[in-house]
Amino acid sequence: MVQLIATALMVFALATGMATADAPKEISWESLVPRSEPLRHPFRELSPDIRYDLEYLASIRYWKRTGQITKDDKEFALSKTITATLTKKNVNIEPLLKTFDDFVAEVEKRNKAVVPELDGQLVRIPGYALPLELDDTSLKEFLLVPNVGACIHTPPPPANQMVFVKLVKSYTPKEIYEPVWITGHMRLQNTNRNVNYYDGQTAAEAAYTLEGVSIEPYHQRR
Repeated sequence: MVQLIATALMVFALATGMATADAPKEISWESLVPRSEPLRHPFRELSPDIRYDLEYLASIRYWKRTGQITKDDKEFALSKTITATLTKKNVNIEPLLKTFDDFVAEVEKRNKAVVPELDGQLVRIPGYALPLELDDTSLKEFLLVPNVGACIHTPPPPANQMVFVKLVKSYTPKEIYEPVWITGHMRLQNTNRNVNYYDGQTAAEAAYTLEGVSIEPYHQRR
């Protein structure tokens, strides 16, 4: 009798453990971002006019470096004017721009950083379903984003704030950007896709991939 009770308790414990293991972990968008110390803008102590000029000068140099403008563009000529203005104000331009470039590089690095512990976990997360093609009536692959309107005529969210979803069974939304709950296995898999809208397209990078096993309309809990 004692052996039978012990066996029954063990079976119950195993069954309870299995049920817990199969339950999805509800996560938020903040859960997708690794914890780190807050960044401080390197120009925070400068006056607004100097800060603006330095940031614009850094942008022009970036556009030139990446081939978006040439020496014949008006922005390049404007960079000389800004440099002269800052020099007259005794601003030490080059060290400040180097610090700013390092700051931007760190921001970009953090925007792509993922949480290793999420890899392979069964999770449940809310968001807005963004079709890759606006004429899709039935979705099997799409981007899950935290904000309405993300990627449409606005800069895409950071990579670790977008999830590429692959559904086991297709889903027909009632409208674009329909709020939904997605349940599935999270993967640390980077995906680059184009999002098409009525008058153009934009490139979007997702740092996570969700193998969705279920999808349902979002209803806020009371």
